[in-house]
Amino acid sequence: MGKKITDVKTGEISKIDLKRKSKSKTGDLILDNKKRASFKKDSHSIHEFTDLQGAKKGNYTYIKGKKFTPPKFLDSLIKMGSLGLLILVLINGANVYFKSKSLERELSKTAYEGVGYLIDAGKSATKIQFDQALTAFEKASTNFESVQDQLWFISQDKSIYNADNTIGQAANGLLEGGKHFSVAGKYFLEALDEFNKIPLYFFSKNNSENSDNTKSTPSITDTLKNGLQKTQLAIDEIDQASELINKIKEKDLPDDLKSRVIFAKQKVSEVSNILNSTAKYFPAILDLLGDRYPHRYLILLQNNNEIRPTGGFIGSYGIMDINDGYIENLEIHDVYDIDGSYGGIIEPPEELKTFTSNWRFRDSNYSPDFPTSAKKARWFLEKQGGPSVDTVIAINQGLLRDLMEITGPVQVGNFGKLTSSNYNLLLSYVIEGKIWGPENPKHILKVFIPAFKEAIMKESNVGRVTSKLYKAVQQKHIMVYSSHDDIEDLITSMGLSGEVKKTAENEDYLSVINIAYGGTKSEQFMKEEIYHDTYIDKVGNVTNEVRISRQHQWSPQIYRQWKQILKTYGFEEMPDQLIDTLGRGPNKVGVRVYVPEGSTLIESNVKDIKIKFDKDTKKTYFYFKSETSAGEKKEAWIKYRPNISLKFNPTSAYRLTIEKQPGTAGSIFTKTLHVEDGLKTLMTYPSDSQTYEDSSALYAKDLVYDRYFSALIRK
Repeated sequence: MGKKITDVKTGEISKIDLKRKSKSKTGDLILDNKKRASFKKDSHSIHEFTDLQGAKKGNYTYIKGKKFTPPKFLDSLIKMGSLGLLILVLINGANVYFKSKSLERELSKTAYEGVGYLIDAGKSATKIQFDQALTAFEKASTNFESVQDQLWFISQDKSIYNADNTIGQAANGLLEGGKHFSVAGKYFLEALDEFNKIPLYFFSKNNSENSDNTKSTPSITDTLKNGLQKTQLAIDEIDQASELINKIKEKDLPDDLKSRVIFAKQKVSEVSNILNSTAKYFPAILDLLGDRYPHRYLILLQNNNEIRPTGGFIGSYGIMDINDGYIENLEIHDVYDIDGSYGGIIEPPEELKTFTSNWRFRDSNYSPDFPTSAKKARWFLEKQGGPSVDTVIAINQGLLRDLMEITGPVQVGNFGKLTSSNYNLLLSYVIEGKIWGPENPKHILKVFIPAFKEAIMKESNVGRVTSKLYKAVQQKHIMVYSSHDDIEDLITSMGLSGEVKKTAENEDYLSVINIAYGGTKSEQFMKEEIYHDTYIDKVGNVTNEVRISRQHQWSPQIYRQWKQILKTYGFEEMPDQLIDTLGRGPNKVGVRVYVPEGSTLIESNVKDIKIKFDKDTKKTYFYFKSETSAGEKKEAWIKYRPNISLKFNPTSAYRLTIEKQPGTAGSIFTKTLHVEDGLKTLMTYPSDSQTYEDSSALYAKDLVYDRYFSALIRK
């Protein structure tokens, strides 16, 4: 039975048949149905592995993908979907700290209880239950003091537990280290309590309902500094705990105590490294919040229904100033205003010449590598007469739907209420149809934005907004770049940079990037399926075949739904040209298929396919155009040889990184691995990939997030 893939953002469930017969234009290494039907998991007696990226251990390699783990807490907020960048990396440090902490020791029953209290404190802190956590840490501290009193002779009676006695040293080191560890926890929880106030202050300050109280609202940066000071105290305590525990010489200890000392050293060292590395970002966080000087942001509002490399067409943009942690100024502009006022000639890249002969700010997001596109957007803004900015944020329109699920219906003047289900149609209809006048077609946004801001900036929305932002970052609906090196380092560490991943030597790579040029908002109706087949022979040669299927799913039923919605707002007419613009028209895209640098084309069914090199991403890519009408399905396939090879000694690892295009809901991705007779696939990653009797392997997933696949193959 086919496996159901349910992690598509739209909520749609797509069925993928994991027993399908692989479809190849060349006929190489086709798996027959009988072999697929006789699937069984490969078993073997390998007990010890290491990471694919790490050093070898024995003759085997542990299959583990480079799983991206973003911060747990994004305790920063959004205004107009723009404050996704105000994410405090310290909160992530706190999570890792409390999850890592588990110094189990059994020197006495009392000490064991102290460790239990520490664990309880960590669980409470993770849930932001500060009162309970502080109580638990206080109990832990009391217990460690108690056990030290019980074992006073460790430090007092030098004849029994002298300097050369390793058991005495271990006991004393663990007890003293445990005390410092518990004190660090108390400081860190107090710091988290300060950080947790920031969202509430921000929402309170930026909601006009509380306008009378804004003057008395505490400074966000001062609040943050209080938390940072307490965090530094926690770091000092952790460092002292680490120093004490690292002095223990565990080699001569009994086995049971030795294992606990090794575990304690490892965990305290991990926490110390995490907190100290986090501390270096403190100045960058304060700069982002406008501590010493106001920080200016360029916000790119991208319509991902008209897909572009970083998510969507830049139809509007915002200029935002943050001072002392609060939004001091926010202006939203129509991109055509600044583009139309500039008279210079700027030659566009070759692929953009399909739809423009004069490059402008609206088409600045030409590269899928967001730092590259963000730099170009800053350059265009200044060249065309706009202000200089410090940091660039790209936000896809799809995020607005998620946020409107929080606000509920938003009243837009006398126009009516917009909801998460109808805002896209109504805003597009009014703007594209110039319903509110040809001179200012986007006037409706000037009415909608303040109303939306009022609805979202409620203190009761803090938790839900944070959750939506966290999801948006994971799915590349929010990306950030800064011209300040320290801030850019912080952004990269938090997974917000949108930088195209660098691949290691002999690592495979795939990313399909579509660039709309037809002027229609049809991407919302496109269903894309990507099939990636890899063939490996006994010599280690690798051949890939990628197939891209795009189906335009607009239908007359959608038109009838549109008519029904528009009628309730008093709109009876819907010209054909407007219907085409809103999604019925042909979906025209330029397609870039990014593969490893140095890949060579073997054959393809695509006419006029071109092989190019992207100097910004250091990737080779195949480029072609695709046009799909409503109700139509098109498929392109490309067979090529990536510049990678496997060396069996006697095993080798095949690794593939698949990057999703920002702004997309999630294409259906299917990976099939074929190996020649004489080779055996020992195991694969992720765990939900399938291995068959003939050593072929299958992995199917929706590209809601970036994906990774790897296989260990033996000759």
